[in-house]
Amino acid sequence: MTTTSHRKHEQTQTGGNFFTQVLTVFAPVSSALNHWMSTRSLREQVLIKILGTVLGAYIVCAVAVTPALNSLAKSDLKAQTLQREWSQLLTLQSELKTLKSVAPISTLDASTSLQDLAVQLGPQCKIVIQDSTARLQIKGVSPEGLTQLFPQIRARSQAQVLETSLRLDTQTKLWEGSITLALPNSNLNTN
Repeated sequence: MTTTSHRKHEQTQTGGNFFTQVLTVFAPVSSALNHWMSTRSLREQVLIKILGTVLGAYIVCAVAVTPALNSLAKSDLKAQTLQREWSQLLTLQSELKTLKSVAPISTLDASTSLQDLAVQLGPQCKIVIQDSTARLQIKGVSPEGLTQLFPQIRARSQAQVLETSLRLDTQTKLWEGSITLALPNSNLNTN
């Protein structure tokens, strides 16, 4: 027990020595400041103390409060970004579960679905199927029809878009071009 009390005594002396050393360094400055203040009128002393308080408050705010508030604002922004990314991940996860739950279809069924889709698009749309690829030629398709086309291709035929070459006819405001698709491989085993 004497060792513990001896250590506490040494720490007190060390702490006291440090405080004494700091006071020794600032003593001449403090003495000069006290002397200078005593030569001022009471009104000037009050104004100097108010100015010192305002300046001290500004320094504390600039050094401690403002950086803390900036960090807090940045953390809110980061939290919003993380929440948005988390929401996107959950959406992707549900889409993946949906895709995994869809039973794969054969190449023949995919071809039939794509032919039906081409007929629905209009008489100017044609599809050519060769082996495991299909080329859909579209002409005179409205922007709404084109917007619905790609999800329907994926949902009805499980085909993947390989290449698109589309352009908007500026006079008719209708789309034309071609879409190259990879048909699903009916020989693939799914887990």
